[in-house]
Amino acid sequence: MKKYEIRYGAVGGQGIITAGALLVDIAVEKEGKFASESPTYTAAVRGGPTKVDVIISDERIDFPHATAIDFFLCTDQRPYDIYKDRIKDDAIVVVDSHLVRELGDTRRWKVYAVPIINETKVGAGNVVLTSVVSLAVTQKLTNIVTYDHMVEHIRHWAPKGAVEMNMKAIEVGMNLIK
Repeated sequence: MKKYEIRYGAVGGQGIITAGALLVDIAVEKEGKFASESPTYTAAVRGGPTKVDVIISDERIDFPHATAIDFFLCTDQRPYDIYKDRIKDDAIVVVDSHLVRELGDTRRWKVYAVPIINETKVGAGNVVLTSVVSLAVTQKLTNIVTYDHMVEHIRHWAPKGAVEMNMKAIEVGMNLIK
């Protein structure tokens, strides 16, 4: 891996910006890689389209915005429509199967349509955990950070009393991808 570009898209309040921040922290603190995140918010912080570009590299990162996306995870139709540009051929694209239904031509990508938001609510018990579920999906499909480093970081990061709930969210994310 020289450089790997990830984009998360969602609506404000779904925790996708947190997923990007967690991924960067794990890559830098646990794996010694270079990483940057570049979030974009709209005027409507809750409910408006948001995205975060994450770049992970073995070398210094000169430009913090994704220009050739290797992995795109999106949990709502509007941000999908807005932020799906710059996805490379053969990229991995993960969408929420209940909330992103019009994908357009996806023949160039490997697409996973899974119920991210619903499974987060049902399986993990709280939609707030979408960030951790999304992080686990990213780890499973890309191995950009190791599973053990992800678990170790989430155990340390999670608030007291919420560690087991976050571990369950990791399990939910891992089980979404067959």
